[in-house]
Amino acid sequence: MGSISTRQPYHSAYSQAFLCAVNFVFSKEGGYYRNAKDLGGKTHFGISSKAYPKEDILNLTQERAQFLYHRDYWRATYCREWPAPVALLVFDGAVQHGQITAIRLLQECVGIKADGLVGPVTRHAVFNANPLWLSARYCLRRARLYNRIQIKKPSQVTFIEGWFNRLRDGLDTAFKVAI
Repeated sequence: MGSISTRQPYHSAYSQAFLCAVNFVFSKEGGYYRNAKDLGGKTHFGISSKAYPKEDILNLTQERAQFLYHRDYWRATYCREWPAPVALLVFDGAVQHGQITAIRLLQECVGIKADGLVGPVTRHAVFNANPLWLSARYCLRRARLYNRIQIKKPSQVTFIEGWFNRLRDGLDTAFKVAI
C-alpha cells in the first residue's frame, strides 16, 4: 500500500488527522462510480447520490467532497476528539456505514451501551482504551458488519473482498499514524 498524503492545495485549516483520513477515503473511493449493485447509488469520491440527492454527483469536485466529509462525517462522529488511528477508522466507518452506525460500532468496541450518541460515557471509554487495541477491535466489528450485510443482501457479496482489503489497509494506515 502506498503512503497516504496529507498535503492538499486547499483548506489548510483542516487538521492533519482529518487530511490523512480523507485522503485514505479518497484512495479507496476514487472518482465517479456507478454500479447497479451498490446500495449507495452513484458515487463520486465516495459521496453517494443516496446520501446527497441534491448534489450533482457527476460534477462533484474533490474540494466539495472534502468539505462534505469534514462537515457531515468527521465532525458528526467527533473524530477531532479521538486519537488519530481511531479517528481514521471511525471516519471511514461513517463513510461506509453511516454516522450513527460508526459511533455504535465504537461504543460496542469499548463495551458501553451502543446508542450512537457521544457523551461523557463514550468519551471516557474511548480515551481510556489503548488506541491500537481499539483500532484493531473496530476493524473486527466492521468485518462482522460486512458479513451480516452480505448474508442479509446476497447481491453485496461481490464487494466483500474489496471491503476486507479496505479494512486491512485502514488498519495498516491507523497503525502508521499512531507512530
